[in-house]
This record gives sequence, structure tokens and C-alpha cells, in this order.
Amino acid sequence: SDDYETERCGPCPVKAIKEGDLYLPYDVGFLFSEVNGDRIWWKVEKDGDMAVEYVDKSCIGKHVSTKAVGSDEREDLTSCYKYEEGSKKEREVQEKVSHFSSRKEWVVKPTSRDLEVEIERETALMGSDITIPIKLTNTSESSTRTVSISAQVRCSAYTGRTDSNSPILKTVHSVHEVSEGESDTVTITIPPDDYVKKIKAGSVLNLFLKAHVQETKQVFATKESFTVKKGSGITIVCSQKTVKQYEDFEVSVSYTNATDTRLTRCHFYMEGPGIRRSKKLYCGTVQPQKTIDRKITLSAHRLGERTLLVKFCNSKIAHATDRIKIVVEQAEPTEIE
Repeated sequence: SDDYETERCGPCPVKAIKEGDLYLPYDVGFLFSEVNGDRIWWKVEKDGDMAVEYVDKSCIGKHVSTKAVGSDEREDLTSCYKYEEGSKKEREVQEKVSHFSSRKEWVVKPTSRDLEVEIERETALMGSDITIPIKLTNTSESSTRTVSISAQVRCSAYTGRTDSNSPILKTVHSVHEVSEGESDTVTITIPPDDYVKKIKAGSVLNLFLKAHVQETKQVFATKESFTVKKGSGITIVCSQKTVKQYEDFEVSVSYTNATDTRLTRCHFYMEGPGIRRSKKLYCGTVQPQKTIDRKITLSAHRLGERTLLVKFCNSKIAHATDRIKIVVEQAEPTEIE
């Protein structure tokens, strides 16, 4: 960083990151660790001593992404930055990189495990129950495993960061016996009344999970993030599929409050590249299970396909957004006049 505290990274060859050529400039080592790092969970004793409890080797660098050219789709670049997890080539690169490490004593050796934990992600809609199934599988061929589960779901900022002030939505402590070769599913359920008023704009849900096998002392720990979709509460209807440049057109918007919460200080906010000006339309209070609608006049000054983004904002629950495509054509000279 310089005197103005501006952070810089690179330029760095993408191939150097993939091949583990850490000796090349610039910041190859840092970027390599960003897509190949491990998440290490530590147990801290009351006297301050620390010990490694669990190492998750597959949670970092899973979805390296960018915006696709010519569309709003996500383009996955993971294969450009690293070889497939567990492949022979990936192990060769990791072995090469270890020779550059000055902290080889921190390398954690893999241990055998016979408990597999899988968190089945399900899309939750605002106003409905949030369910998080946790599947426990005992891969042992001869012994039953007694698994202690400790889980907590917290609401956090959009960055995923939590602190002591982050609302706790659910805490679970339970013990499960899983027979050899069998699976058991633990489901965490959060009803709307427990989360609707606590989730703010941009908030995410963080699940902190720890599983402990009593017979073998194995430990599994993880953190998973979930977003609650705002559903299709917004409806957008444009008066014309194709509009003329600089010509006014009408857009109808509506929002249905599917929750049991009374929403206050509500307004629609519209904007989009090429739309002449942004619009903010106040609409007061929306009662539970009610719909509010408004009409607004806009105009576009850029040609081609434009995207109009509509956001419904309020003071109670997370904001909802939707968008439509509008084609803007060249106006005739007489129409501009």
C-alpha cells in the first residue's frame, strides 16, 4: 500500500497461480493461497492453549467467478486458477509449493475418518420456514457411532462477518446414534416469526456446526452461509415492449407482502443504465398479506437493450428486487422535436 492506503494486487500471471510458480512477480504466493487455502478450526482452552481440531481442505477457492460477456450470467473461472480438487496434478502442485514454505511445521497431516457430514442447502423464501438438513453418514463397517451435534444459526452482515451483537436465530444441541453403513438426518427449522424482523437488507445467515464422535474423538466443524430469497413479491409491467429514445413510457410496479409483518416507510426505487433519471416512489405502509401498486413514467436516452432495476424498500424486513429488459430504439427526427 502507498501513502494513500490504496491496496494493490498483481499484475500476476494466472498460469503461475495454477502451476504454483510462487517465485514469479507479483503476489503469486498471496493469490495462490486465496484459491488453495485451508480453513483450520482451533480449540482454545481456558488457559489460552490452542490445538487444531479440524481442517477443511475443500472450502476455499470453490467458485472463482466473473460476469459473463454479453449477459448477466456467472462465468466460472475456477479451472483457470487451480486443478481439480484431489486430482494427481493438484497434488503435484501442492507438493511443489510446499518446498517454498518457511512454516512446514504447520502442515497438518490428514487423518482417517469414518463420519461424513453433508449440509443440504435449500432455498428459503422470506416468510416461509427455513429448513437446514444435516446428513450424518457412518462409513464404518463394524461399529455404531454416537455423534454429538452443536449448531448455531446467526444473522450477519452481507460480508458474512458476525460478532457478539449478531442476532442468534437458533441454537441446537443433540446426540444421535448412527449405525454402521447408515445415515441419519438432523433438520434445523427456523419459523418466520424467529427471523423476519431480524434480517436486514443484505444480511446472510451463518450456520456454525460442530459434530463430535464420542467413540473415536473425531471432530467435524464447518461454517456455511445462506441467503433468504425475497421471493417474487415484486411484479413489473412495462406499457411497451419496445420504447423510443427520449420518449416517455409507463411502468407499473406492485409488491405483495407475504409475511405477517406490517411494513412501514415503504417505497419503490427504480434505476438502470440508460434510463434518463432514477425514480423514488413513496407508498407508506403495507399491511400483512396485502398488495400495493404504483405507476410511474420514465424515459430512456441510450439505445439498445436496457435493464430496469426495481427495488422495494422498507424499515422492517430485507429489501426485495426484480428487473426487466427494455429495448430502446432510435426515434425519428420528428419525434425528437
